[in-house]
Amino acid sequence: MGLTDMASMGFADEAAAGLGYALDRARGGKTPYSEIVQDIRGDQQKAYDMNPKSYIAGMGVGGVGSGLALAKNGLSVGARMAGKGLSRLAAGSALDGSLMGGVYGLGSGTDAQDRLFKGGVGSLVGGLTGGAVPYAIAGAQALASPIVSSIMARFQPGKYASAAIGDALEKAGTTPQEIGNRLAAAQADNQPVYNVADALGLTGQRALSTVARNPNEARQAVIEALNNRQAGQGRRITNALTEAFDAPDTAAQRTATLENARATEANALYGQARQQATPVDVSPAVQAIDDVLQPGVHSIARPNNQIAHDSIEGALARVRSMLTDGRSNLTDFNAVFRAKLDLDDMITRAEGQGAGNRAHYLSNVQRILDNTLADASAPYARARDAFAAASRRIEAVGAGKSAAMRGRAPDTVAVYNAMTPEEQAAFRVGYADPLIEQTQSAAVGVDKSRPLISDATGMEFPVVTAPGRGPRLWNQLGREKTMFETRNAAIGGSRTADNLADAAGMAQFDPTVLARLFRGDFAGAALGALGRTLNEARGLPPSVLSRVGNTLMLTDPAAAVQALTAGATRNATKSGNRAALASIINALSSRQTSALTGP
Repeated sequence: MGLTDMASMGFADEAAAGLGYALDRARGGKTPYSEIVQDIRGDQQKAYDMNPKSYIAGMGVGGVGSGLALAKNGLSVGARMAGKGLSRLAAGSALDGSLMGGVYGLGSGTDAQDRLFKGGVGSLVGGLTGGAVPYAIAGAQALASPIVSSIMARFQPGKYASAAIGDALEKAGTTPQEIGNRLAAAQADNQPVYNVADALGLTGQRALSTVARNPNEARQAVIEALNNRQAGQGRRITNALTEAFDAPDTAAQRTATLENARATEANALYGQARQQATPVDVSPAVQAIDDVLQPGVHSIARPNNQIAHDSIEGALARVRSMLTDGRSNLTDFNAVFRAKLDLDDMITRAEGQGAGNRAHYLSNVQRILDNTLADASAPYARARDAFAAASRRIEAVGAGKSAAMRGRAPDTVAVYNAMTPEEQAAFRVGYADPLIEQTQSAAVGVDKSRPLISDATGMEFPVVTAPGRGPRLWNQLGREKTMFETRNAAIGGSRTADNLADAAGMAQFDPTVLARLFRGDFAGAALGALGRTLNEARGLPPSVLSRVGNTLMLTDPAAAVQALTAGATRNATKSGNRAALASIINALSSRQTSALTGP
């Protein structure tokens, strides 16, 4: 009878009385329902008095069955919280305990007032008990783990390695499929060395540090793999920059290519302009010069005047002397064109010397002379415009190189957006050149991605990279930063831990323990000896650490998902068992909670 009482949550007497009442009425009887209930409750008490052990055993079986049924069929809130953290499991278990205690209290009452009283007390005490149960179970497991794990991990290293991986997944708040997707994305972005530890973030990095700083078979392979990966960071980033900015050649190479292309095009187009040229009228250019030199005042008009030229007058006088002798003007197209080329060089030199005013006056004459050449030859305008466009492309290479080394991001973006697609392509090559040079010249072992990740590059890269390639570059740089951090967390910093691990791996004793004994530090020696067994107590002997290290270093998405799924399944099973046990205890405690309120 204890089994039915427990399984029915205290309503077995009411249910049996209802059935008896119906049968009695079917036979024409008139026994009141309350009398039938009292008889059944008397029978329950008599069964308990005659054989309390059997009655309690039946209640135990009923409690276990009820708890398992609730957990298995998804009716237990605590069971639904399995694998989502101890605090959430405790909250769900508290709700289960409150509901079970309340329902059993209602079922065990004798009248409406008694039911309400027992239901309220059962709900309160059941909630408190249910919330405490998961913590009690976890505490008991923690106490037993050092004994059990240190023994069983040696016989079942794969099982304990899977449990460690499952714990890492839970702490990282991710799933095996998400990790697999991250590895697949890295491989698609030409970063096949990105591994599980990287994808797990801080949790994976700390777990790999445990592997790298304690004696085990995978330790050397892990350290060498991390060092080799870091040694190749410069090459990977260089390739990423080259692809993102579509810059397979250097800035110098691209400039030379563009200059050769400009010369070839200019020879062809200016050749056509010469063939179709007519006499050139340079008088507008001469008049523009004379308007500045002020004939009748200047020494050209008054040869006996000994006042010296200023630099602007001297430059304009030289241009005038190339176009006219005062009696006749130059008309040959080729001769005027050469004079114009000489004028171009004068302007370039003036700009280079910082003589902006001189360059300004010369440029006015250049513009007029250029128009007179175009009037004398129809193909000349096309040749001139093509040459100017080619020159802007060449200048864009230098502009990109300067923008990568100095200047504010908004200005760089504005300059780039104002360019034509051909100029932007040249700008990208110049922009990438110093970035690649910086990456290639950085010392081995440093994080070469760090200078490339800033607020400025965050604004510029999405714009300046080749269309559609900015997001990929940013993801690649982020992974490179993570991979550096993984190595730094695992083997960076002080070498003391590595030295101790090496010594411990070579000897059958911890050298720090012996040193403390020689110094008379017996308490320190005891603690050191205890620390040496810490990993053993957690179920992480060398055989387990090796398997954990191998899993963390996986780079293949399919293999990683398979290994991580085993860990997640193991962890889910452990959490599910804990939740089921909590549900069973809640079911069992609900009867005892009701007993606290009296008969």
